[in-house]
Amino acid sequence: MNQWAPSSYIRPVDKAVGFLLDIQTALCGARSIPELMDVAVEQLRRVPGTVAAWIYQRDERGALSVVHSWEASRNGTAPIPEVELGQVLHQRWIAAHGTGASSQEFANPFVPEGHPRQTVTPMLLAGELIGAVAVERRDGEIYPYEVPDLGAIATIATMTAQSLQILVLRNRLLEQEEQADVDHLRREIGRTLHDGIVQDLAYMNLKLEVLVRQINPVAPDLVSSAELIQNQVNQSIANLRSTISDLRRRPHSAKGITAQLRDIAEHIPDYIAEGMDRDQQGMELAPEIERAVIGIVREAIQNIRKHAVASDVRVEVQLEDEELLVTVADDGVGFDSGMPVARDGHFGMEQMRELAEDMGGSLLVESVPGSGTRVHARIPLVDAQPDR
Repeated sequence: MNQWAPSSYIRPVDKAVGFLLDIQTALCGARSIPELMDVAVEQLRRVPGTVAAWIYQRDERGALSVVHSWEASRNGTAPIPEVELGQVLHQRWIAAHGTGASSQEFANPFVPEGHPRQTVTPMLLAGELIGAVAVERRDGEIYPYEVPDLGAIATIATMTAQSLQILVLRNRLLEQEEQADVDHLRREIGRTLHDGIVQDLAYMNLKLEVLVRQINPVAPDLVSSAELIQNQVNQSIANLRSTISDLRRRPHSAKGITAQLRDIAEHIPDYIAEGMDRDQQGMELAPEIERAVIGIVREAIQNIRKHAVASDVRVEVQLEDEELLVTVADDGVGFDSGMPVARDGHFGMEQMRELAEDMGGSLLVESVPGSGTRVHARIPLVDAQPDR
């Protein structure tokens, strides 16, 4: 007979595992982003001793803002100021990516200096900071959260980030499905117009031709009026056929690389975007090359926004000898590109390098402390030609 451990040793483990499973089930079941935020806060409230919870989200400019919160009545607490928390997370990010440090440490819950009752857990998605979860424990400066509680909070932060991505992707899919429904409706309207009004007008036009031939011998003064009506009918037929063609032709909403670069530039703070050069020459690139270029430029600008303290940014995309040259330059603080931290992918360099190398290209980073940074990517063209 198997000897089982006493139930008193099993129940705490079962309870903790059950709590984590409840968290995952609840968060994965959210059907909308507002519902997800409600569920996340509700799960945070279940952590023992919690008297307040805040969920911060990071916008496209990198700023944090509180998007959902809960506070126990008469608790007298307040969230960490958004700017202050953003600076704290930024400093921790830099420290976690330094020499000898582990980037995984950045995702761990921590108690920020000056806020001993609160615990903050970054929300990450594919290594990118998208927000943070903050909770306050009653008498937290004396009785901090225990390890299982921290595990539950970290699980809520992780699952909230993942569920948020799923909801965003699901919404995009629904938009595509709605577009498919719109396309079907457009074609249906086109068929209805063609088989109905256009055919009726065509029949009317034939009757007018017969009428013109019949009245010409007996009432020639009415012929011009009949022909005028016939011309109007023909014009109506031509207009309807043009409308039908437009309905059957799906609008081309895909943006070229120039438009996408402009969109990225619009998310740069004004003090950086000032004086920025953007590609003005239309290019039609293979989709995989276009994605690589956009990814490199986006990552480079993210790095500038986070670290460079730049006042001028320049983005150039040029064709040269069957290669696409991509340059992103800034006049920021720069860094020592010869240090191991830079070679190991600090500031997202490794991701940009992989994007270039996956296309058979290369990436070169030139930077000197105090003299800005230049990122050069060279990508061989698979199938690119100027827009016509």
